Amino acid sequence: MSPRGERRLYAAWRNPDGLIRPVGTLTLRTSGDGQCYRFAYLKAAEQFEGFHGLPGLPDLHAVHESEQLFPVFRNRLMPRRRPDYEDFVKRLNLDVETDPFEVLIRSEGWKATDRVEVFAHPERTHDDHLSMLFFLRGIRHLEGAERATLDVQVGDVLELEKEPSNLVNPRAVLLCTRTDRRIGWVPDCLVDVIHELGERAVEITVTAEHVNPESAPLHMRLLCRLLAPWPQGYEPLTGPEYQPIAA
Repeated sequence: MSPRGERRLYAAWRNPDGLIRPVGTLTLRTSGDGQCYRFAYLKAAEQFEGFHGLPGLPDLHAVHESEQLFPVFRNRLMPRRRPDYEDFVKRLNLDVETDPFEVLIRSEGWKATDRVEVFAHPERTHDDHLSMLFFLRGIRHLEGAERATLDVQVGDVLELEKEPSNLVNPRAVLLCTRTDRRIGWVPDCLVDVIHELGERAVEITVTAEHVNPESAPLHMRLLCRLLAPWPQGYEPLTGPEYQPIAA
C-alpha cells in the first residue's frame, strides 16, 4: 500500500500486436514543502520487446524526479480552459473541480496518437475490500458489443469470462451481460489481479459504474467497478515485473 501523502499510478505500453503491459510507476508525494513527482521504470520494461522508454524519459535505469508533472503525462490532460472540458470530466464520472492527477488516472491517459496509457493501483476500501475502476476495452472488436453496451444500466452486474484462447493475451478476461452478450474486455494490466483473486477463491463482483451516451468515444462508453474482499496478506501488482529497475 502507498504511504500517507503518496498517490500512485502505473504507465503501460501497447506493443504492435496489441498486448499492454506495465512499464513504469509514477508517484505524487505531497507534503508541507510542496509536491514531487517521481517516475521509475519497472522490470517489465526491460523484457517488453520493442519498448525503449517513454518520450522525455529515455533512461530505463534512472529515477526521475520533478516538481512538475512530466510532459509525457501532462500532455494527456485536457486543458481546463477548453469549452468541452466539463463534458469530458462528466464522461469520467467526475466534476470540473477534480484534481488533475485523479483525472489522469480515471481517463487512463488514453490518446489515439501513441501506445502509452496509465492505470491506478487497486484501492483498499474502509471495509477491507479491493476496488478497481476501469473502462471496458475492445468493444469494436466484438460483433454486436457496441449496441449491447447501450442496453447496460448503471448498477448492472457483469459476468467475468476467462479467454485462454485469446491469441494476444491468453490471460484475457471478457465481460458479459447477464444475458451472456459479450461486450468487451478487462484492461490487460488488471487481469493478473482477477486471476490472483480467483486463485484465492475470492468472490468478485463487477458492476456498471457509469454509462456514457452513444456520442461518447467507444473507449469511454462503459466505466466498470470491480469489488472483492481483500484477502489477508495479499498485495496486488507486486510480482517480478512490477519491481523497479533502479533502487
